[in-house]
Amino acid sequence: MSDRSPRRATAVSVGAAVWVLASLLNAPTAAAQFPPDSLENLKVLPEDIEVRELISVMRGFAMGLGVRCQFCHVGEEGMPLAEFDFPSDEKAHKRTAREMLRMVMEINDQHLANLEERHEPNVQVMCVTCHRGQAQPILIGDALKQAVAEGGSEAGVAKYLELRERYYGSHTYDFTEFVLVNVAQDLWGEEEREAAVAFAELNLEYFPESGTTYTLLGQAYAELGEREKAIEHLEKALEINPRNPMAQRALEGLKNQ
Repeated sequence: MSDRSPRRATAVSVGAAVWVLASLLNAPTAAAQFPPDSLENLKVLPEDIEVRELISVMRGFAMGLGVRCQFCHVGEEGMPLAEFDFPSDEKAHKRTAREMLRMVMEINDQHLANLEERHEPNVQVMCVTCHRGQAQPILIGDALKQAVAEGGSEAGVAKYLELRERYYGSHTYDFTEFVLVNVAQDLWGEEEREAAVAFAELNLEYFPESGTTYTLLGQAYAELGEREKAIEHLEKALEINPRNPMAQRALEGLKNQ
């Protein structure tokens, strides 16, 4: 039998509780860590995926889209990764990423897997297949035409120079000879004559021996009524390639007028 009175026992218990609570409040909070020991809120990837494997997958997403962790996850640039709220579904980009991942898995596991003949090793669709290092997978031609629609020919040319400065040498955009030719042709068909000529002239700065570009400009200047410029460009096209039938016909038509 205890020799302590109920009042003394209660006092000791309360005192002990106060001491424990004070210790907990004054104790340093367990620091968050990265990589974590366990994973939370996995809805598409396997629940038993290893932490290191998940980090590798996330790194592939980031490289494929040219983004950093805060694009999908709650956190700020420069913040330690241990302080990010990775389980949170707050950001729409994270919810979108899940749908994109489901789409990629379906393409690889169902559609490509059902092909009668497949090359070895099998081709697999990945984020980078479409995104090529950009968050929004848009072709350069579409980006340039959008810039023209919003700000005219000067905005279109400025957009091309900006993209070329940033991405040239990467796999994000195509900067080869016929890209601006195709953009110019599309814009000409859309009655964006000034922008079409601007892009064709810009193309000659990078591909001065592009007979196709000279032919396009010769035809454009002919339609604009600038006969001397048209002849000059068509003759240059034939100088580069004497067997250029489009330039030959256009030049003969101008000289026979």
